[in-house]
Amino acid sequence: MRLIAFLIFLLAPPALAQDAQGNDTPGDWRVTHTAHFGLWDSVCDERGPAEALQQRCYIRYVDVFSPRPEFAAHFVFVTPAQDGVEIQYGSEPGTRFVRDGNRIETSAAPLWVATQNGCLTGGSCVFVGAEATFLYEALKTAKSWRFQFADRHGKIQDLTWDLTPFAEAAADFEAEATARGLR
Repeated sequence: MRLIAFLIFLLAPPALAQDAQGNDTPGDWRVTHTAHFGLWDSVCDERGPAEALQQRCYIRYVDVFSPRPEFAAHFVFVTPAQDGVEIQYGSEPGTRFVRDGNRIETSAAPLWVATQNGCLTGGSCVFVGAEATFLYEALKTAKSWRFQFADRHGKIQDLTWDLTPFAEAAADFEAEATARGLR
């Protein structure tokens, strides 16, 4: 039960969950759409009165790969942006990847490899513009996202996220965001 409560808490901050006064709280967002594609979720929600309605849509994936007491997780959020999408990937501070250990793979070879320092150490890892567009297309067409690293507790990890459902999640996200005027 605590894990479920923590996941709800974890999912809100990357999607900018704040109340009208700017306090960090997901409490006043109302979910208007949710669809699941494997472990990928396409979600839209809204808050505020009709005359000042705020809406947002996003794709999310949260992987809690180590439960308490040595909790560790990775997540990714895709949100609409002026020039396409913004992609935010996260892991805990202290995460350390091996060389080319954060990559998107086809069956033959890596299609994309993370090079930003924050993406390899648990720091800020945000993609915008052309870089986000390329990464978004890679997520839609590749087979898997592979992670080889030592987590913040020093435990060696080797994880693979299945990207095969991502194209469906992206199509749903794009349709829902467009219907709300967010794209």
